[in-house]
Amino acid sequence: MTVREAGKGIVRSGGGTYRIGYTDLYGMEQETELSAFGMKDLEELWSSLCPEFECRKNSICYIERA
Repeated sequence: MTVREAGKGIVRSGGGTYRIGYTDLYGMEQETELSAFGMKDLEELWSSLCPEFECRKNSICYIERA
């Protein structure tokens, strides 16, 4: 899923920390925590980190509030 799909109803405007579960390019399940100020900010942050995390933008399994 994308950030928008996985974060629907979870990501709130005004800021928060989110636990994101994703699958990397090697098929391994990973998890990270990111702080963002709403959906657009989280989408941009996730996109910028995908190369470092070695994953695709649509590799998210879940997003939950931390």
